[in-house]
Amino acid sequence: MRPPPEHPPPAWGLLEHTADLGFWVTADQPARLFPAAVAALSELMVSGPRDGAITWLPLELEGGDWAELLVALLNEVVYRWDGESLLAVAVELDQLTPLRLGGRLGVIPRDPARHRTAEPVKAVTYHQARVEPQGQGWRAQVFLDV
Repeated sequence: MRPPPEHPPPAWGLLEHTADLGFWVTADQPARLFPAAVAALSELMVSGPRDGAITWLPLELEGGDWAELLVALLNEVVYRWDGESLLAVAVELDQLTPLRLGGRLGVIPRDPARHRTAEPVKAVTYHQARVEPQGQGWRAQVFLDV
């Protein structure tokens, strides 16, 4: 029996925009794209280590399409950091359709000695938000209100 093919690693980068900050992320499938987007946003927002005891919070989100669902998930990450001092470090999905996401968000508490706000994100916007197939995989882009 042959081992399953390896998945290419997710990738991400910054998008230029006159007033806001944006980023893109790619992965071979939506189930890897959404966690990769959470990791990218977390890296943009906060510098410092991501180790420590993880607390798992339930995730149940709905949207009108893939892009709305991604914006809702990323705004959850922003809220947890700004509102509850929790840094998102992992996502486990057990349900993902264009209209619904279910799973759990792994967070660690903010430690002022180790975590610094790198980019003060107020919100993830719907402006030019996209999640779509691209080549052999998927690509997402979002812009942030900073």
